[in-house]
Amino acid sequence: MISIPKVVGVLSCVCFLGVGLSLNGPHTIKGEVWHVEPSSYFVKQYDGSHVRVHFDDTTQMTGRIGQGAHIEAKVNDEHHALSIRSAQ
Repeated sequence: MISIPKVVGVLSCVCFLGVGLSLNGPHTIKGEVWHVEPSSYFVKQYDGSHVRVHFDDTTQMTGRIGQGAHIEAKVNDEHHALSIRSAQ
């Protein structure tokens, strides 16, 4: 017979694992494009930090994006953009 403490322990581990995996998922970068390279945008985020956002043919692009544009980019942990859109 399975004991209740073992079931509770397993369920707790599953919950903590789920929370940990969700923290490493895609996140959004918001800011102004201050430099453009062929496959990267360098973005000054609104908090003052700078980040390089890599894009390729798989990135969904919406709007005109160039130097000085304000953007919202959904990126993975390696800062590869899943989608980029102009922000107002």
